[in-house]
Amino acid sequence: MYSVLQNRENIKFRFEKFPYLIIDDALPNDLYNKLSNNFPKYEKIIGNSEYKENFAYRYNANNSLKDNDISHDWKEFIKFHTSYKFLEEFYEIFGDSIKKIYKVEKERLFNKDNIGVRFSGQNHFNLDCQFVINTPTSGQTKVIEPHLDNPVEFYAALLYMKDKGDNSEGGNLTTYNFKDKPSFYGKSRVREEKVSLIEEIEYKQNRLVMFLNSPYSIHGVTKRSKTNFYRKYINIIGEFNFELFNYRNFLEK
Repeated sequence: MYSVLQNRENIKFRFEKFPYLIIDDALPNDLYNKLSNNFPKYEKIIGNSEYKENFAYRYNANNSLKDNDISHDWKEFIKFHTSYKFLEEFYEIFGDSIKKIYKVEKERLFNKDNIGVRFSGQNHFNLDCQFVINTPTSGQTKVIEPHLDNPVEFYAALLYMKDKGDNSEGGNLTTYNFKDKPSFYGKSRVREEKVSLIEEIEYKQNRLVMFLNSPYSIHGVTKRSKTNFYRKYINIIGEFNFELFNYRNFLEK
């Protein structure tokens, strides 16, 4: 199985305070098209949850690997991206940034014996590979404002799978720097006037964005135009069973 990180020639690095990368044509076209054509039905991902407009629904690896409706190719993709081999690829690229931000060596992070698929047991380090959809919207609607992810999360990778006929605008990832002293409200939200835009990354087919989570990893998603299309992507996650940082303490530094 090809890794979403395999196309090293196309990597665009952003390794300052907020380390992240962008890879266009992340997967070979034949594989990407095969996966795209076998993306699970939206009804499965929504399940028994109440349907809401412009809302994110997720279907995790633990469920997918047990589900006979999920194709063999998808299961192989999920198995690889929740494996130690994928963790090694991630560390090979992000290792210097990890050492700089977290002051820790690989040996203290994870090993083959203390990782596992999220929700499948008690693991020191949990991996997931989720199907995610944002439902259609009847008007221009915000997806999510600038924020930090859950502090248990170590990394996240987003493989965008925009439909070929989807000509809607928006739903793009945005990355930010604080203009001055860090300032949060609510659950690690950030007011837009407190940050400056680093980059707006377009939601498009077969584009990967991956970032190291830290108190500097402020990101959001732009407004989506009216559309009958679903916004589709794969969310590849690695997280510890404890919090890596406390953003409230970060304020005091």
